[in-house]
Amino acid sequence: MSEVNQYLSMGSFWIAALLACLGLGFAIHYRRQLRAMRRQPDQARGRREAILHALAQGSRLLFNTSDKDHAMSQALRALGEAVNVDRVYVFENHRDKDSGALLASQRYEWVRQGIDPQIDNEDMQGMSYEEAIPNWLEPLSSGQPMYGLVRDLEPIERSLLEPQNIVSIAVVPIVIDGVFWGQIGFDDCSDERDWSRAEIDALEIAAATIGSAIHGIREEQELKRQVRTDALTGLCSRREFLDQARKAHRAALETGQTLGLLIMDLDHFKSVNDNHGHPVGDRALKVFAEVCQKSVRRDDLVGRMGGEEFAILIPDVDRSSAVKLAENLRKRVEGSPVQVENKALSLTVSIGLALSSPDEPGFSDLLKRADHALYEAKNTGRNRLVAD
Repeated sequence: MSEVNQYLSMGSFWIAALLACLGLGFAIHYRRQLRAMRRQPDQARGRREAILHALAQGSRLLFNTSDKDHAMSQALRALGEAVNVDRVYVFENHRDKDSGALLASQRYEWVRQGIDPQIDNEDMQGMSYEEAIPNWLEPLSSGQPMYGLVRDLEPIERSLLEPQNIVSIAVVPIVIDGVFWGQIGFDDCSDERDWSRAEIDALEIAAATIGSAIHGIREEQELKRQVRTDALTGLCSRREFLDQARKAHRAALETGQTLGLLIMDLDHFKSVNDNHGHPVGDRALKVFAEVCQKSVRRDDLVGRMGGEEFAILIPDVDRSSAVKLAENLRKRVEGSPVQVENKALSLTVSIGLALSSPDEPGFSDLLKRADHALYEAKNTGRNRLVAD
């Protein structure tokens, strides 16, 4: 009996020892897990702070640098390195002209060395949401970011992303003035990373900042375009035409080339406005602008000088070629009536031509001679060309 008790005592000892070891192992494992759980928020906060720091750097570049495209590239690089991804890109939304379907085209991109860029990939231009990423359209358009492992996505999204070697992805919508303008995406082509909520929050701030920068860039570009371009005809404005003409004139003097200048005036245009109204007059100006663009060479410059007066700058031309171009233009205008209700309104144009001379140091002299030739054309019957 004593041997049995001894045996039971020894068994209890080993059971107790085993339980103690298991308890110690569990305690060690629990402490490790606890430390890991404590480190995760710290790592997430660290990544978030790195993203925000990179965004601050990018913002300074975007809002203080004149070369906006270069600044955008540098801003995306700073973000990509902070997030520790392989590719960062921006897509802009637009509508299909025929179907009205929502499309997206890649506008900016940064890639880490060794990663294939996609900016020149035709599939990334005019990409249909419905055909390429249908499961993302509703969440993104409602302002919700999409992120996760590519292998966990639906087959149609995987078929787009896997050929680009993307393992993990985060896409955040860009909203400008309350409109779903596009998206900024972050690709990890190396690791199956888990995106923390802190990271996504920071990326949403980045998307908002990038959106504001793009909005500012577009407004600045539009203001410059308005200065450079005539709003009605799409031709160069007077200011832009004269700026480019002066530069071309200086270049012609240096190279010894001859520069041709046409100054043109639509005949009796005031009567068109008075008899048919300004909308018809605007249509006539547009028709004339289109005829001019179809009549010139690739390097020729067409501008609207104001009202019904237009100009064409013809670089590297001889007298006979300039006369031929001008006469061809005059005949085309005569053969391009404007439709007004059930009748055609005929247009004609008077043209003055002058060619540059090495004896004239300034463009203003060439302009005066072309103007004088135009007045002579108008005073001797209109619908004609007078060459100085």
